[in-house]
Amino acid sequence: MIVIADSGSSKTDWLFLNPEKEFIISTHGINPFFQQTEEIFASLSGTFTNDQKEEVSEVHFYGAGCIKGKTDHVVSDALKRVFSKATISVEDDILGAARALLGRSSGIACILGTGTNSCLYNGSEITDKVPTLGFILGDEGSGAYLGKLLMNDYFKRAVPEDLKQKMESELHLEMADVLNSVYRESSPSRYLAKFSVFLNQNRNHIYVQNLIKRSFTDFFFRNIERYNNYQNYTVNFVGSIAYHYSDLLKEVAFNRKIEIGNIIDKPINGLKKFHTNL
Repeated sequence: MIVIADSGSSKTDWLFLNPEKEFIISTHGINPFFQQTEEIFASLSGTFTNDQKEEVSEVHFYGAGCIKGKTDHVVSDALKRVFSKATISVEDDILGAARALLGRSSGIACILGTGTNSCLYNGSEITDKVPTLGFILGDEGSGAYLGKLLMNDYFKRAVPEDLKQKMESELHLEMADVLNSVYRESSPSRYLAKFSVFLNQNRNHIYVQNLIKRSFTDFFFRNIERYNNYQNYTVNFVGSIAYHYSDLLKEVAFNRKIEIGNIIDKPINGLKKFHTNL
C-alpha cells in the first residue's frame, strides 16, 4: 500500500491506496518549524490502525517547512517510527503542489492557503523559488495575510462603518485578545487565517473585494513577478484561498498580464496521478 500525504499549516490529508481500495484520513497540520519529532510521532501514533501501518510499503509526504537536508528529518524520523516497514520520502509542499498542478510540464506553481509559496518548475524539479518568509515577513495572498490586513484595518479604524458594526457583533474582537493570539499562542497564522471565513461571508462588500485584491496584488508583485521571464509561463494554484477567490485572483492576474493555468482546492488527486503513473 502507498500513502501520499499533503500537509499544510492547518491540516494533513493521508491518502492510502492500493489496487483494491483507497481512503483518506485527515489529521492536524505538521510543520517541523514548530514541532519536534516526538510531538509529531505522539500525534500520529494513535491515528492509524496497526493493520494500516503494517500494510504500508511507501510513504510520500509533502509538507510545509520540510526543507531538504535541514528540517525534513524531523518529519521522516517520526514517520519511520509510525510506518516501520515503509520507505519514507519527505519533500516540501511546493514540490507537491508543482507535481499535482503540472505533472511533468513546466510552469509556475503556487500555494495560496493558510500560507503561501511559489516555485518555477521544469517538469521534473524546482529550478527557482522566491522565499515566502512566513506570515510575519511575507506570505502575501494567504489566509493569514488576509487576516492580518483585516485586523490592521479594524484596529486602525480603516474598515467602513457598516462592516465594522458587523465585525463587532459577530467577531467580538478585543485588541488584547488578538495580540495575545498573534504574539503568544502557538499557531498565529492559523488564527489569522480564520478571519478569511468572515471575509468570504461578506465577499460582495466592495471593501472586502478591494482587500482581497490588494492581497493578491502584493502576492503577484512580490513573488511571481520576481521570476525571470515569468510572462512565458502559466501560473498555477492550489489552496483554499486561490480556489474560493478564483474570480478575484483571475481579475488581478489579468490586470497584471499574468496567464493563469490550473486552480485546484487540494493537491491530493494530482499527487495520486503523479505517483501512480511514474
